[in-house]
Amino acid sequence: MKRSRYLWMLMALLCVTAVSCRKYSGFKHISGFYCQYHVQNEGNPQPQTGDFVEVNMALRAGDEVISPMTRNNMLVDDLYHGDIYSALRKMHLGDSATFIFNGKKFYEDFLCMGDYPYGKTPITADIKLLKILTKENIENAEVQYLEQRKEARRVEDSLIRAYANEHHLNTIHKGIYYTCNRKGNGVKAKKNSTVQVLYRGRKLDNTEFSRRTDASNPRSFEVGKGQVARGFDVMVLEMNEGDQITVVFPSSLAFGDNGSEEYGIPPFTPVVYDIELLKVLK
Repeated sequence: MKRSRYLWMLMALLCVTAVSCRKYSGFKHISGFYCQYHVQNEGNPQPQTGDFVEVNMALRAGDEVISPMTRNNMLVDDLYHGDIYSALRKMHLGDSATFIFNGKKFYEDFLCMGDYPYGKTPITADIKLLKILTKENIENAEVQYLEQRKEARRVEDSLIRAYANEHHLNTIHKGIYYTCNRKGNGVKAKKNSTVQVLYRGRKLDNTEFSRRTDASNPRSFEVGKGQVARGFDVMVLEMNEGDQITVVFPSSLAFGDNGSEEYGIPPFTPVVYDIELLKVLK
C-alpha cells in the first residue's frame, strides 16, 4: 500500500513536469518563472542582493513589445515569488536568456504601470547580463571619481594660464583670458538686450564640442538672463557688433563642477570659445 502511494506521487510529479514542459517548449520551470538559456557562463560570477547590474532587456507580451531597454538596477530582495530579481540571481555575467513571467504581477507589481492590459498573456523578457558592480566596486569607483575631481580642480588654474600664454590670450577681464581677433564698429551690447552670436566651442586640446557658425542661423539670447554659459554673459557685455574674440572660460563660467555628459566635458574643465557678436537687437 505504501509503495503504491509512492508510485502515485511519482507519477503525479512526472505529469506536472510533462505539462510544464509542454506549456513552454524548451523552457525550464524555475521557482515561479520559466527560463531558456541561449548563452550560459557557469564559471562566471552571479549577482547578489545589493549588487548593481547592467542588462540589455526587451519585454514582450505576446507580439506586443513593451519595453526594449538597457537598465541599471540594484538587486534587492524579491518583491514577490518568481520576480525578475530572482531571475537575475540565476544568471552569470555574460549570460543571455529568455524568461517567462506572470504578466499581471510583473506589469503591476514590478513595473508599476497600472492594470495589466494583456489578459492572461505572460510577459517574456530577453535578458543579457552585461555588468555586475558589487558594493566594493562602487565604493572604489566613488573614491576614484572624487580624487579625479579634486585633481582636476587643483590643476585648472595652471592649465588656463598655460593655454593663455601659448595662444597669446593676453587680455584679462574679471579673471577671464581672451584676445580680440577682429574689432567691430557697431553698437555695444548691454544687459537685458537680445544679441545674435556665432561661436565655436573647444576643449583645451582643440577638440570641438559645439558650434554655431552659420550667419543665417545665429544663436540668440538675452544678455544676463542665464540663457547661456555665464562666461558668455560676462564677455558679450565687453563686445561691440562685429567683434570677434577667442576666450578661455574657467569651469565656473562654463560647465561647472559637474561638467557636461552631452558634450563629453569632465568636471572642472576649462573650455575655449571663438565668439563673434553679429548683432545687438533693439
